[in-house]
Amino acid sequence: MHINELFCGWEWWTLGVIALTIALLLTACGFLEPRAPERTFTPGELLIDQGILPRGWKLTGPSFPAGDTLCTRESAWIGYTVTDEQRSIRGGTHSVYRHQSVWIAHRTFDRVYLAMARSLDPVSEWKYQSQIAEQSHFGCDNTGGGVDVYCEWGGQYEEYIVVFGARVAPGEVSSASIEQIEEVVKAIDERMAEYLEKSSEETGG
Repeated sequence: MHINELFCGWEWWTLGVIALTIALLLTACGFLEPRAPERTFTPGELLIDQGILPRGWKLTGPSFPAGDTLCTRESAWIGYTVTDEQRSIRGGTHSVYRHQSVWIAHRTFDRVYLAMARSLDPVSEWKYQSQIAEQSHFGCDNTGGGVDVYCEWGGQYEEYIVVFGARVAPGEVSSASIEQIEEVVKAIDERMAEYLEKSSEETGG
């Protein structure tokens, strides 16, 4: 074999190895992850509505969660207040964030959301585990000055991260208040399953 042919063959082999290495690195970093599919609905349509909320809870209107650490170009936020004096929950928020791919949502949930949620302590009364969400977390913690206790549930559904928070009166994180939060989270779970056309069988639940 001519020396030029040998060198040329070696050169192409080297280029092939480099190209494969770059492709593997891009895959590992999520750059070659398939983009999320086109959706026929917006993040705002995934927000809770008055039909989901328990009696005595009232929505305060949807908006864009500007300045939020999890915020993406496709995000929606809605608040609610609780006017029923018999309930310990005072109000809270529901947010939906859509990412460009499942991988980005998974990484963001792991590295951004869970990092923030570490300040929320586990609650033994919380029993609900979504069979639809890829991953989820629930916890509670005292707010500044002990004015309220803040409880929050977050979940990742494909390219979406969903967060539902509730402000609870100090010292009133009881089984009753946890059940109220679970009631709404279950409804959110069902809505996500409906819009994403998922079932518990698909996730092994």
